[in-house]
Amino acid sequence: MENNELEYINVKTMKNMRINKITYKDKIIIDYTAIVDVRTPKEFKEDHIPDAINYPVLSNKQRHEIGLKYKENSFLAKKNGAELISFNISNIIKKINFEKKDKVLIYCWRGGLRSLSLYLVLKQIGYDVYLLDGGYKSYRKRVVEYLEKDALLFKFNQIMGITGVGKTLFLKELSKTSQVIDFEGMAKHKGSILGDIPNKEQPSQKFFETCIYEKLNNFDRKKDIWVEAESIKVGKLSIPSKIWKLMPLGKNIKLIASIHERTKYILKDYKYFTVKPELMEKAIRVLKQIISKKDFVNIEGSLKNKDYYDLVKNLIIFHYDKAYKKTRAENSTNVFSIIELKKISPSEIKKAIASNNYF
Repeated sequence: MENNELEYINVKTMKNMRINKITYKDKIIIDYTAIVDVRTPKEFKEDHIPDAINYPVLSNKQRHEIGLKYKENSFLAKKNGAELISFNISNIIKKINFEKKDKVLIYCWRGGLRSLSLYLVLKQIGYDVYLLDGGYKSYRKRVVEYLEKDALLFKFNQIMGITGVGKTLFLKELSKTSQVIDFEGMAKHKGSILGDIPNKEQPSQKFFETCIYEKLNNFDRKKDIWVEAESIKVGKLSIPSKIWKLMPLGKNIKLIASIHERTKYILKDYKYFTVKPELMEKAIRVLKQIISKKDFVNIEGSLKNKDYYDLVKNLIIFHYDKAYKKTRAENSTNVFSIIELKKISPSEIKKAIASNNYF
């Protein structure tokens, strides 16, 4: 075949190429083998469709610089942007390992030139590719709408109780048989002054909301959802307000346990603080502004003496239990049932779940 014949075929193919655009709908993502987010790493980190692969056609710096140039001369900015995108796409093609039969969904900020650029190249190669119409913005719009409206169709029940009583462990066991949302797990924070988890950064508020949306989107609306009775704030993040207001309206199950059991559980759950006492020292500084000087001296003394059992027990007595008395869970929530845990352990929790027919 002559070169001019090949060129004619390629031009004709491009001319007749249909852009496969899809409108975002709940659960549509499962129809695709791979999801490609071509936005910058910074945009991707702030929020993205879960399980998406980030193949940026422009780096953070490149997008910023092109944006500045665009204000001065849009034509030259587009030309420079095309040069950079073309180079970056060549590197992306070397990285991808999709099969020809795979269905690949591509998106950028609003379904514009960045996603279209990669789409056209992959389409010409022969991949089965699709564009998300409206891009990430259309997905984010649905997340916000869902959390404002659709989420209110669910019924929420709460596991409540003072700090260290094993609420998270209880939810973990309950998730094996029931629908559960672990807000603290999603937020990568344990929801107290010791809540920061070493080497784990909390996600952005947007991605936290995305995770909640995806979880709810896969639940059965006919079945109840169990959550922990939380403050609306989990570290730096906030539970969507309309969901938070719904949470205490269902069944509220209160867990109780002895101070000894709670102390042991906290020591085990926050083991990293005993391995690196400097983390604990940093975490309890905030208590100086909250509790009495005398109580703080007792807590600080236990830490200096490396008496971690006494330290946690003092935290429970002088801070946690006093703080809990001021929470919504303690003051304005109707308790449906109380469960006493003789031991805070998976086996004890399994027995409690099995012996109560409201789970």
